[in-house]
Amino acid sequence: MKPSHAMRSRAASVAHILLWLWMAGLTALVLISFRVAGDLAAQEQLDTALRQLQLLEVGVEELNDAHQTLQARPQAVTAAALQSTRQALDARIGQLEQALAERSKVDELEALRREVEQLKASRTAARPASPAPARAIRPAAAATKEPTMPFRVVGLDLRAGQLTVSVAPASGEWSAAQIQVVLPGESVGQWRLDAIDGGTAVFSHAGQTRRLAIP
Repeated sequence: MKPSHAMRSRAASVAHILLWLWMAGLTALVLISFRVAGDLAAQEQLDTALRQLQLLEVGVEELNDAHQTLQARPQAVTAAALQSTRQALDARIGQLEQALAERSKVDELEALRREVEQLKASRTAARPASPAPARAIRPAAAATKEPTMPFRVVGLDLRAGQLTVSVAPASGEWSAAQIQVVLPGESVGQWRLDAIDGGTAVFSHAGQTRRLAIP
């Protein structure tokens, strides 16, 4: 009976030990599981915090950009500044209107002055002209009497390729023996034949020129 009882006691002890070992292992597994779960949760919290930090940085950059944009814009015009600018514009407009009115008066005065000048000129033109002093009528100088030619041209000939004129006494009957043939450059008495111009013979003497028609 004693060996069986000892074996049973030993078996119970081993069972208790195994049960404690199982419980200890289970406890360790549970602790490990909790720790792993805690580490995962902490990692998720860390990732969430990092994402929120990144969002905050983006928001800060956006606020900084908006602040710089507002600083770059011109300052808002206040009501007092608008009123002052309007008053200055109204004063300037009044000055311009006054200057235009004065300019219009000057133009009107200038137009009146021109009209007066025109009236004066018209009155001056309407005055009767003073009679011009009568000029002494000088007797016309007696027409210079042309000298009588001592001969007359009676014909035109061509001799040795040159034109010649035939002259005869100016009065009375004349005969063939009295006809004289004259070349340009030759003289009849005191008259020199200068040229034969178509149907005219040109003679000159003492600064006088006579043109005789050639029949």
